[in-house]
Order: sequence, then C-alpha cells, then structure tokens
Amino acid sequence: MQEIDPIYKNSIGMGFYWRKNGESIKDTIQVIFRDMGFYLKKGEILYFSKLVAQAKTSSQCPSGCKSHGCRSILLKTPSKQIDLAVSRRELNAVDDLLNGIIFHLDLQDYLNNLSLN
Repeated sequence: MQEIDPIYKNSIGMGFYWRKNGESIKDTIQVIFRDMGFYLKKGEILYFSKLVAQAKTSSQCPSGCKSHGCRSILLKTPSKQIDLAVSRRELNAVDDLLNGIIFHLDLQDYLNNLSLN
C-alpha cells in the first residue's frame, strides 16, 4: 500500500497527497468522500467549492421534507459528466471538507512563501 500525506479530513471524507518514493506528489490532490474518489488540482477544488455553495443556496427538497438525510440535492462536480445526489447533511460535510482542504493548501503556500522572504 502506498503512503499518503493527509491534508484535511472530517466525518465524510479526506483530502491527501499520494507519496511516491518517499516524496509527496503535490500536483494532484485525492479527495475522497462517500465511497468516491476524485483526483483534483487546487483550481478544481476551488471550483467544486463554488458548486457546493451554489447547491446550498439553490437546493430545496422537491417534496418539501425537513429530513437532513433525504438525498434530493443534485450536486454538480468539476467533472462535467458526474453529478451527485446528496443530502443536506452530506452537502454541509462536503462543504467543510473542501473548505478545510483549501484552508490547509493556502496555509502551506503562505508558510512556503514566508520562508522565502
């Protein structure tokens, strides 16, 4: 089994870099949640986060139920061929996951640039 360098994880999934020969492969980030894995670049993660924000503001259960477990929200992904049916609870968890990954990537960039000065 290959090693990983975790970036961020929560109750629904995690984001990480794969390691090869002891070095992190930092050009692509693996984002895993709900039995699915996406290989994404930082820009695609930012775009996915915007899609989640859009789904949060525009989606309501068509039947008007108050359940947080009903998978009636259609979440678009950075892959044009893939949309996901998620619940309100899952949507919030995916939002936290992506924002946590973005925060840690930005923090790494900041610290790396700070050390150059």
